Amino acid sequence: MWWRIDDTRPRQWDWTPFPSPRNRFDPASGRFRVRYAANRPIVAARERFPARAIADTDADLWLVQLRIETSVLALTQQSNLDALGVDDRISTGRIDVNSRADPDPILATCADLADAVHDWWEGTAPPLLYRSRTVPGVGRNLAFSATTAIFTVQARALREASAVHSYLVLRAGFTVPDRWLGG
Repeated sequence: MWWRIDDTRPRQWDWTPFPSPRNRFDPASGRFRVRYAANRPIVAARERFPARAIADTDADLWLVQLRIETSVLALTQQSNLDALGVDDRISTGRIDVNSRADPDPILATCADLADAVHDWWEGTAPPLLYRSRTVPGVGRNLAFSATTAIFTVQARALREASAVHSYLVLRAGFTVPDRWLGG
């Protein structure tokens, strides 16, 4: 299962591409839209809320559980990294672009790879599996497009996910509104 925290319900997802990359594996060309999911709810929460604080204003976000019905291109396997001519920085690397005039070369490689994989599989590319930057030891993320065979298992408003809230508070040090925990 895969998890994502999104602004909208899955059936309302807009797959209109961004004109330029915003996230790690968004294509450089802007030809298609990529969304991201995590292998655990905690990984999805840490990616969405790096400060580990969830506010009342986040109540209308959607916690989405997904099932992927396709194989993936695992950027977590050394043989695949070697074949692509990249290293593990493809998963978590970033160069501080605030002090540079050039775009971040690691993120540019990720964006170019998304386009190349899309072309290699003629528009039906497998999702890209990579290590999470926030929980790299056990967390895995998936970059997928509208052509991925993906099914929503469950989607509910974040404010209604009480079991997840308890887990986030007790095990991961998140803060959530007290009333979300049932008093």
